[in-house]
Amino acid sequence: MTRIVLPRAVRRVLVSTVGVGVLFTAVMGFAHTPSGRPLLKWMGMSMPQAASAAGCPLGYDVKQSPEQKEAARMRFAASYRGESPALARPALGFDLEQTTRESLLAWARAHGVKCSVPRSQGDLDCEEVPAELFPGLNRQAAIRNLWVTFGADDRLVALVAVSRAVEPAPISATFRAANATLATLAGPPMKQDGDGSVEELRQGLLRQASAEYRFQDFYALTRVTNMGDGFVLTEEYRALPKVAARELPSR
Repeated sequence: MTRIVLPRAVRRVLVSTVGVGVLFTAVMGFAHTPSGRPLLKWMGMSMPQAASAAGCPLGYDVKQSPEQKEAARMRFAASYRGESPALARPALGFDLEQTTRESLLAWARAHGVKCSVPRSQGDLDCEEVPAELFPGLNRQAAIRNLWVTFGADDRLVALVAVSRAVEPAPISATFRAANATLATLAGPPMKQDGDGSVEELRQGLLRQASAEYRFQDFYALTRVTNMGDGFVLTEEYRALPKVAARELPSR
């Protein structure tokens, strides 16, 4: 029996926000690469069967149009919008719906951060971002990947930051600092599981802690995971589209 080992890039995606949906998409994406062909075979599929002239049947290799991205934002907001507006919308020091693509790229160049256009996971992927570039946020872990998404007007609408460390201490400290910033500036979390302490994270493979923040105009999620060979922190910050009062969730 062939042993399947997912690469680090895929394992990073597995701990992001959307749970099973992201897991399936990430595995399918990996399966469509040469290294993932044994996995595709194990799933009962071959490359010719899984692909067509239009590419991946799941759309994994297709870049979304501005209209498709906005429709996806609206669907996400419909499912995850909270009742009250956030006091503020902290996003690693960037201004949601204000920071432009040009200004973010200028920031990256000024600090020697490399940003490229990925096939998926947003409009930009900025790699190896030092913790020192976020003064006042008490971060101890650098950001391995910062996935950035812009709206139709080229202004920032979402950030996903992935940090990784061999030891749990810097990841735990950064997780707690991120949640302290969110709770103070935006408001309390809607849901929190675990405290993300070093002791908790050391309890075993895939041990997690998370906090989710839902507001009318802002969504955030922090999640820390023991990956067995290291510890990963995923942070997500999203501006939610404005809607009419009649469309707001009621309890």
